[in-house]
Amino acid sequence: MNETPKILIIRLSSLGDILHALPAFHSLRRAYPEARIDWLIERRLAYLLSVVDGINQVIPIDTQALRVNLLRVSSWCRLFEPMRTVRKMHYDVAIDFQGLLKTAWISLMSGARIRIGFSKALVRERPAHWFYNRTVPTPSVPVHVARLNLLLAKAAGAHSSALTARLRARGEDTQAIEGRLAQQQLSTFIVINPGGGWPTKKWQPARYGALAARIQSELQVPVAVVTGLGEESLYQEIAGQCPGLPPAHFAVPFLELIPLFQRAQLVISGDTGPLHLACALGVPVVAIMGPTSPVRNGPWSENDQVVVHQLPCSFCNGRSCPTRNECMDIRVEEVFDAVVSRLEKEK
Repeated sequence: MNETPKILIIRLSSLGDILHALPAFHSLRRAYPEARIDWLIERRLAYLLSVVDGINQVIPIDTQALRVNLLRVSSWCRLFEPMRTVRKMHYDVAIDFQGLLKTAWISLMSGARIRIGFSKALVRERPAHWFYNRTVPTPSVPVHVARLNLLLAKAAGAHSSALTARLRARGEDTQAIEGRLAQQQLSTFIVINPGGGWPTKKWQPARYGALAARIQSELQVPVAVVTGLGEESLYQEIAGQCPGLPPAHFAVPFLELIPLFQRAQLVISGDTGPLHLACALGVPVVAIMGPTSPVRNGPWSENDQVVVHQLPCSFCNGRSCPTRNECMDIRVEEVFDAVVSRLEKEK
């Protein structure tokens, strides 16, 4: 491949998975500093790439509209318009980091001479591997998904194996967070993120509350709880478990979490976007995990802590659970001990 290839990255969603693809992107950029590297992403998530330097063009696409109404012409137009943009670029390489039928089809329709993706055993939807002409074999031992993504970059000629992701805090986000921190008189603090995309990934908010109370009373460190849209009740339940001073509450847009996390001592979270953001930023984390594997989806740093309650059915990747989500039946004491252990490593 020449030194200035045109490369298309295909990773449409979700927030955590996009963050897991960033080390591979940086590896490609280091290998090909003069290359054109574009990224195809779901329109609703394109804002995340606005804080990643080095991408030549972010191409938003709306595949959700197609899923909602398959028969509407406007839904197909939303798909074909960005595909016209893709076709016009005449990419040398298309790399599918998602492994779905639709993303594999996009790689084929891009017209790229080299189409790179995961092997049959690694793709999310088995027939997807048919669309690639260069695949990455299954590693002999389980590895983190970010490292799997680096293997795709390596297949395109990259060499770096470092799990690094550079995200730039925007000025307006930094200003907003600094104002909130000053208002609440917070300088040193620990962040708790109680939300999660799947119900099975969520630890009980009452236990988060008991944990927050112990951190504030025994460690003398204030706690800040971050919540997303529609998660106000999670904060209320956590605050209700904290006698005396309730933890601070930050119901902020996702990009404002960047400057907030950069000022935090530690982030405590389940397997969800904010956890992976903290990992990408190099912030110390304690992960509370159940239905997903810590090896594949856990923290990036060996210094970070993972708390799991392993059962025969653990790491099932289920969004619902017939056993009342027993894998997330983790005691507050276990998580508190992990917090203490992780803070000790920073001294």
